[in-house]
Amino acid sequence: MSRQLLPLLFVALFCAPPAVLTQDGPPRNLAFDVASVKESESLELDGVFQGTPGRFTVTNLSVRWILRYAFRLRDYQVIGAPAWTETRYQIDARFENAAATDEEVRRMLQRLLADRFALRARREQRPIRLYELRRARADGSLGPKLTQPSKECQGRYCLFQTAWFIKGFNRTIAQLAQLLDGTVGSPVVDRTGLGGNFDFDVQWGKESDALSDPSTQTPEDIAALFTALREQLGLALEPTRAPYDVLVIDSMSRPTSN
Repeated sequence: MSRQLLPLLFVALFCAPPAVLTQDGPPRNLAFDVASVKESESLELDGVFQGTPGRFTVTNLSVRWILRYAFRLRDYQVIGAPAWTETRYQIDARFENAAATDEEVRRMLQRLLADRFALRARREQRPIRLYELRRARADGSLGPKLTQPSKECQGRYCLFQTAWFIKGFNRTIAQLAQLLDGTVGSPVVDRTGLGGNFDFDVQWGKESDALSDPSTQTPEDIAALFTALREQLGLALEPTRAPYDVLVIDSMSRPTSN
């Protein structure tokens, strides 16, 4: 596992489907041997998580972020989390199995949430807002910033995202949709029918926002994004509703002392 900083300019990493949480949580044998949990005293906006063999640490990240990381959730998949979960915490956890996989460490983190934060939750499907990504023009033509990969980029496979632009080199439209869902705060499903790989570059904000968190979009930002998608890529986001996997928090409390 690797060290990450938030917020940041990043090569996008996508979430797998969320893990199942039962009322009893993960098996007891998938648990940290020892863990320190305390509220962060830092006034910084940045947060860090780091995994090394036998150790997992969280520095100055919110409980809601920790919850999402543990269960591979997008923010819109978390229902009923208390307001205090925006509080930032420090976690320093140790475990004997230095060969533990990323998924096993996430399960250990799930157990910690159940034991120390008294997390009780259930998995459901609920109707939520989704967006379908479709071609915007009647003739199906694409915008000037959505093109076939150039010869120079055919060996490159890159995705970049900030709060004001999304760029992809030699990537699929489905991958573009995955980037968009974190920005608009809802799932985005590719309905364009466009196969193969493309270069795309869509910009809708100010360069001064380059290092901002892509999820911190205002309604005005989202409206500007919709316009940019139409004009620059020839694509449109059309709202709809459909059942989707969510995690419903039944109860959760501030952690027990170390």
